Amino acid sequence: MSEPLYGHDLLSLLVEKGGSCALDDLRAASEAAHGKAAIYCNCHGDSFDFDGVIAFLGSKGKVSVAGGQVSLGMAPACQH
Repeated sequence: MSEPLYGHDLLSLLVEKGGSCALDDLRAASEAAHGKAAIYCNCHGDSFDFDGVIAFLGSKGKVSVAGGQVSLGMAPACQH
């Protein structure tokens, strides 16, 4: 099993897509960059799959998801 990725690694992919894209496009970019079974974590060590990390990032205001589109939120990403 590989090292967990941080949620901000997914945010970086979203930034590369201009800050907004279809959720399915971000999922495909995540799978291409990190593999289909990628595990993301937060700074507290909680682990998430893709859908879980999207929900977590949404709850923290780091992304918003509406109508199948995901966009960067207003809260800044952690800097590691």
